[in-house]
Amino acid sequence: METEQNFFVYVDYRKDDGKPFYVGKGLEKRVKIEKRNSLHANIKNKHGIIRKVVFESRNEQEAFDKEVQLIQELQTHIDHGNGGANFTLGGEGVSGYKHTKEQREVWSELKKKMWEDPEFKEKMKETHKKRCEDPEIRKKMSESQNKRWEDPKNREKISESSKKMWEDPQYKENHSKLMKKFWEDPELRKTASNLCKKQWEDPELREKMSESLKKKYEDPEHKRKMKEVQSNPKTKKKKSEAIKKLWEDPKYRELVLEKKRLAFEKKKLENPSSGLPP
Repeated sequence: METEQNFFVYVDYRKDDGKPFYVGKGLEKRVKIEKRNSLHANIKNKHGIIRKVVFESRNEQEAFDKEVQLIQELQTHIDHGNGGANFTLGGEGVSGYKHTKEQREVWSELKKKMWEDPEFKEKMKETHKKRCEDPEIRKKMSESQNKRWEDPKNREKISESSKKMWEDPQYKENHSKLMKKFWEDPELRKTASNLCKKQWEDPELREKMSESLKKKYEDPEHKRKMKEVQSNPKTKKKKSEAIKKLWEDPKYRELVLEKKRLAFEKKKLENPSSGLPP
């Protein structure tokens, strides 16, 4: 005969300042195990942890509902930008429970509402900026991506998934709008530019990129494809329009002319007998 079990909902607080950062649900055995995800581990190692059981029920659905409610109330989901370590909105666990269609719709609406809040969006922008500026986080992200790409099965899955996405006209349109919005924001453009500069200051990265490009251009198939793309009238037209737009910007013109002037001066200094005008 199967015995009835109690389901617990618990909250993890930072030991140093008492701030909640994780909400979980499980049986008694799981509650005693502190290990969750990598972000949870980082917070625990930095601030310490106090775990409190805040809800108990023999009805698993009640426990799931409470977990979802607390993640929202305490703002412990990573998308809240509040230092939380929950990667999901709750309602899933070790006992194999599956979301209902209604729950998925409710959580989808919750996320939409969060992103409609200007204050939340601003907070997320700042959080993302801080993460991107942290060399340790960038290194971890890079290592994680490299590991995924080392697995041929993963590469194939990502490639197939990407192809499917780009076959969807709605996705392409949404992506285009998003990128336009991104580049219209001077602050974001500046951040992206600074990150690129920092990356290219790394000689190891430059060498890797150089080797990668050389290998690509040594492949006859790649060269053929590139030739086709470049000779496509649509591509030519787009490039021409993009260049025209750039030259309409006085700052861009000034920057290019300044670069040319500096290159010219450098050439004169390196080779005074080149016959270049003084």
